[in-house]
Amino acid sequence: MRRLQDVGEHRWIAHLLARLGRGGRDGQVVVGPGDDAAAVRVGRTTLLLTTDTLGEGAHFRAAWAAPRALGRRAFAANASDVAAMGGRPRFALLALEAPARTPVATLDAVVAGFAAAARRAGARLVGGNVAAGPRLALTVALVGTAPGRVVTRAGARPGDLVYVTGALGASGAAVRRLARGGRAALPVPPSRVEAGVALARVAHAMIDVSDGLVQDLGHLCRASGVAAEVALARVPVAPACRRALGARAAEFAATAGEDYELLVAVPPRAARRLPALARRLPCPLTPIGRIVSGPPAVRVLDAAGRAVRLRRGGFDHFR
Repeated sequence: MRRLQDVGEHRWIAHLLARLGRGGRDGQVVVGPGDDAAAVRVGRTTLLLTTDTLGEGAHFRAAWAAPRALGRRAFAANASDVAAMGGRPRFALLALEAPARTPVATLDAVVAGFAAAARRAGARLVGGNVAAGPRLALTVALVGTAPGRVVTRAGARPGDLVYVTGALGASGAAVRRLARGGRAALPVPPSRVEAGVALARVAHAMIDVSDGLVQDLGHLCRASGVAAEVALARVPVAPACRRALGARAAEFAATAGEDYELLVAVPPRAARRLPALARRLPCPLTPIGRIVSGPPAVRVLDAAGRAVRLRRGGFDHFR
């Protein structure tokens, strides 16, 4: 009998999607399982639905972040999925699992941080649940709406240019230091909702960077049936990552994960509009590569155009 540790998170999800299917025949399911969020039509309104869990031991350790910061982080991770579809978060549910010995003040702070982050993003916490469990875990269900068209992972085409918002590697570098017993502050995940709404006007495809740039770009390639090339020297590396990793910083930043930035595939004709659009974004927008024909795969290239052999591909819960 195969176990999760044998197949890994993403292969199991692919197996499950093959059985579930990705849409519905009644037209109500616009985007089914397998993307950053599902999109469903209720009357004339298209809703974006996503859910995620932030669990102690898998995503954080108790000493790594204050409870209020954990609440903010849980909201940000889900809002990033909505942003990657070109949407805005609207309503949230928060389910908490905690040991009986947990101080009430800890859970109060988690909820306060979550609710405050939701308000800043234009959303509201409207309900949830609490249950006993061996460790602290925050499970979020988020509902969003798309002011324009819904962008998915599928749709990238050969010739598209690949861009990424912000800078990568700061969160991964902090986790690396904390896991080794050092001191570091986990960065507050960025809000890319406004960037996602703006980029949806020009994007062929979009995905958020939660499990590592290379791995998440690979998800986009598989959904679109294309390949991608990334210039390692063009990957925007966060200063904290550069200081911590030195010459290895770019490779680390390309695979570390938990950046919650956006990867976008843009057709060349639309790319001409990006400089003007980028000036209105609340974050940098960096071209890092291109979409090419071929079996779904991501090739990372050095300055001479040679393939770089990466030490790791990205984050997987079970491997």
